[in-house]
Amino acid sequence: MAGVSFNYLRSRPEYPPPAILDPAFDLWVSDRESGQKRPLVWELDSVKGVGDQVMLEETVLAGKTTLEIRVFEDGFDEVGVYVRLKQMIDGARLRAFLDSEVGVWVFLESSSKEQSDSPSTIFGVQTNDGLNMLTFIFSEEASHPQQAPGSRTVFLATPSGRWAYQRIDVAGEYKDAHWKKPERLSFGVTLGAQASAPGWHVGYVHRFVVETPTSAGLTGQEEFIGTASLARSLEPPRIRDSRIGRQ
Repeated sequence: MAGVSFNYLRSRPEYPPPAILDPAFDLWVSDRESGQKRPLVWELDSVKGVGDQVMLEETVLAGKTTLEIRVFEDGFDEVGVYVRLKQMIDGARLRAFLDSEVGVWVFLESSSKEQSDSPSTIFGVQTNDGLNMLTFIFSEEASHPQQAPGSRTVFLATPSGRWAYQRIDVAGEYKDAHWKKPERLSFGVTLGAQASAPGWHVGYVHRFVVETPTSAGLTGQEEFIGTASLARSLEPPRIRDSRIGRQ
């Protein structure tokens, strides 16, 4: 994965290097182990029981190309199902990440209220510096942050049934948690369900946004939108509607 990241950076000569590599999940590759496609730059981690499933697809939802993450919990054992797409951020990329405004476009299914409100499921963004884990959960209802030794959970009130932009203030939450600024950071999106939440669970991510001031007065994200993507999946995205009843 380090080699993939290096080649990606070498193909994009801008400085400082992008804080988040492939923020729109444009690059896909076939996974030999699963036989399915997955994002190329993002490392895939998953935990699942015998009958559980993890599925990743590039789709189009409500007019936006998106990463669709689906997990199935069979409920027959005590093992939950969890998936995380992550990348390591350090050096100049981490400095840019912490100094910029980072956001993400996400879509909560209108039928997923139970999923969003239940503590047995999670759809969000997660960081881990080896000592502290910070989790931003997309939820239809706001709630106060929860903190324990080595972990902090922030609930972001997110409307369902439409695309919503959420700010991911990692630097601010580290300050509020009284944690030391990290030297390296694992950053990614996660979806999971405990064994007590059987069935399909889904989360959609359109893209991450890193807004950094430039000499032209634009943001890094605005400059990125004005250029062509580095690459696209060799296969066109599958278009689907905003319901998950058709599995």
